[in-house]
Amino acid sequence: MKKVVLIVSIIILLSCSNSSNNTASDNIDNMTNRSVNVGIYVYDYPFGYMSNGHIGGFDYDLMNEISRISGLKMNFNPMKFEELMPALESHKIDVIIAGMTVTEDRKELVNFSDKYYTTSQAVIVDSGNTNINKEEDLIGKNVGVIIGTVADSMISQKEGINIERFDTGSSIILALKVGKVDAAVFDKTTCEHFTAYDDDIKIVQEIKYPDEDYAIAFRKEDTDLLNTFNKALMEIMLSGYHDELIKKYLSAN
Repeated sequence: MKKVVLIVSIIILLSCSNSSNNTASDNIDNMTNRSVNVGIYVYDYPFGYMSNGHIGGFDYDLMNEISRISGLKMNFNPMKFEELMPALESHKIDVIIAGMTVTEDRKELVNFSDKYYTTSQAVIVDSGNTNINKEEDLIGKNVGVIIGTVADSMISQKEGINIERFDTGSSIILALKVGKVDAAVFDKTTCEHFTAYDDDIKIVQEIKYPDEDYAIAFRKEDTDLLNTFNKALMEIMLSGYHDELIKKYLSAN
């Protein structure tokens, strides 16, 4: 009788194991064949930009490599930065890549992938400006930020600063050059790109902000998709492709 019970138990365990393996395999197949709607910010080089109707940039190339590795099909949806989180919540898109900083507030709303880049915020002024040398010097000044970004949140918490909100970094730079704003604040990597090719503006090197990580955002429930992306990101880091993207897009910095 004991032998019969043991045989039945083994059969049940094997059946459960096969069922579990089939489920895992089905999940992989579902990910491989899935089309993913990607919300992407494409208004500021080097992370994302439009050229003759075509998307380019660090974030775009990174997503295409994730697609190649994972088998996911990426459908890109260019959006303004402030449109991305509502679009993710309403299921218009499935993921966000936008040079988006991982913050505690955002982590309450979305899940983030492993980081794919680290930078910080920076302040840009007219090259002839000698009055803004520390953060306190921004008080009473008109400061441009991209709406909905970390810079927007950070500067909004400072009393006495007049905030001007824009859709893109290039719009802020134009406003700076015509005197509509006295300074601009956004990610240092983009700042370095702008100043590398424009002698009329400069980064205020004395004003420094903490490092922040960029990652891809997902809805809380989409853990299978998150895991698939993280697996691909790890392969990208180990293969050297990430270094190639750094060289391609950020070498001027």
